Amino acid sequence: MKKILICLLFVNIITNSFAQQWRPVTAGVSFKIKMLGSTVDGKFKGFMGVIKFDTKDLNNASLVASVDVNTLDTENNLRNRHLKEKEDFFNVSKYPAIKMKSTKIEKVGDTYIGYFDLTMKETTKNIKVPFTFKQDGNNATFSGSTTINRRDWEVGGGTLGLSNEVTFTILVNAIAQ
Repeated sequence: MKKILICLLFVNIITNSFAQQWRPVTAGVSFKIKMLGSTVDGKFKGFMGVIKFDTKDLNNASLVASVDVNTLDTENNLRNRHLKEKEDFFNVSKYPAIKMKSTKIEKVGDTYIGYFDLTMKETTKNIKVPFTFKQDGNNATFSGSTTINRRDWEVGGGTLGLSNEVTFTILVNAIAQ
């Protein structure tokens, strides 16, 4: 009897661990910032993520993601090159990725609040990202958006006319593993 209980406990632990894993299939990371009063839209590709998320066990949830900064696209090649190459901006040769790692996740009403360590260049700061989680069988969508101050990460320097506030949005479609 003792062996059966130990086996059931082991199977339960393994099943719960695997049930919480999500593999990103598609992802979009976009941003908006004002420059001289006009909105500049941009996006990043090269999303990589590891998602462990169970609505019934948020204490063990973990979301870790990164984007390849060299994939930055604002639909203006001259601006893209400037943002990628200049030390005041992203300097992709020295800082090739932007990274996020959850530190805590809470449920608030029908949405979730994720607390993340966001690393750009050499700076890591904790941010709060409200997001939704929609599950349909083995498919799920994570979608969130927040606004940060670019100067907290020393991005953009003192560029005249550039807003300090940047809004970014993340949309991830994932399947259960």
